[in-house]
Amino acid sequence: MVKPVRIDEVLDAEILPTLPAVAVKVLSIDPETGAADMARVIGADPALAARILKTANSPLYAPLSPVSSIKRAIALLGDRQVRTLTLAFSLVPLQNALLDFSRFWEHSLATAVGTRHLLRILSPRHAEDGFTAGLLANIGAILLAGAQPAKYQGILKSSLHKGVSIKDIEREVFGFDHTEIGTAAARRWKFPSSFQAVIAHHHDPEQFQGNEESRRLVQAVHLAGMFADMFHTDRPELPKGKFQRAVKEMPDLRNMIFEDFFRSVEEETQEAAAWMGIHLSPTRSVAEILEQANQKLVAISAEYEEAIQWLYRTQIDLIQLAKEDQAGTKDKK
Repeated sequence: MVKPVRIDEVLDAEILPTLPAVAVKVLSIDPETGAADMARVIGADPALAARILKTANSPLYAPLSPVSSIKRAIALLGDRQVRTLTLAFSLVPLQNALLDFSRFWEHSLATAVGTRHLLRILSPRHAEDGFTAGLLANIGAILLAGAQPAKYQGILKSSLHKGVSIKDIEREVFGFDHTEIGTAAARRWKFPSSFQAVIAHHHDPEQFQGNEESRRLVQAVHLAGMFADMFHTDRPELPKGKFQRAVKEMPDLRNMIFEDFFRSVEEETQEAAAWMGIHLSPTRSVAEILEQANQKLVAISAEYEEAIQWLYRTQIDLIQLAKEDQAGTKDKK
């Protein structure tokens, strides 16, 4: 049994002190001080300033005219969006010889874009918060993998080979899982309470007991994460089936066309990756993933129908046998 690690040990590990000083300053700025202080801090780091401006001018936000100042970018994006995107930009370059972090960020980016699309339907005025919340939902996994790469590599392998939940193995190895470490980090960095709720409950939204707005955000990130799983599995029919079943339970999403949603999210994910500096590994095309998922789902449906027919025929046979047995008993009398 591996000795459990305390959450504070991971939060204080080398990964966090390596955050650029400007990111630490941005995270510690009092939201009440306004955009001016944040603009000055970000402006002191030309690379970060350029990425914030690139974000504000990206198709994701589609400004009416080019954004050329950090202060205007903050006004467009919102101070808490800038705060959390600054953290994301600081963690994206995280590299380690043992692990490929691009896969973490690829999944997180697809979750972020998917959340934004879903909230355009479920809660339009929170759609932009959805992008950042989705991007940072699994930040705990990034922290664990960055602080304990050798152990986390073993966790990923065990989950793949044994088919066991990553969270279960994380608890076995560390004594806590990535949602717990992520929530602790979010509290330390003073994330909005709704973002903390997403990090804590995006795997189990039914456990969240907070307000309606936060509940919709948690639910949207949960669905988007389920959808993003399609990009990283040899059996895309499983997450697709789960996603479609969950959507059917939500009146606002019942009329959503899955194929259109998939293509829109995939296209926007590619665009967002370019301006965020996230390298997306080569993968199958949308058409290939959908074709494989649909073929498997059709096959599963056919097997299900066949099983139902078999049970029906068996039931009829049993009823008939019971009738014959009853008739035979009467004849004997």
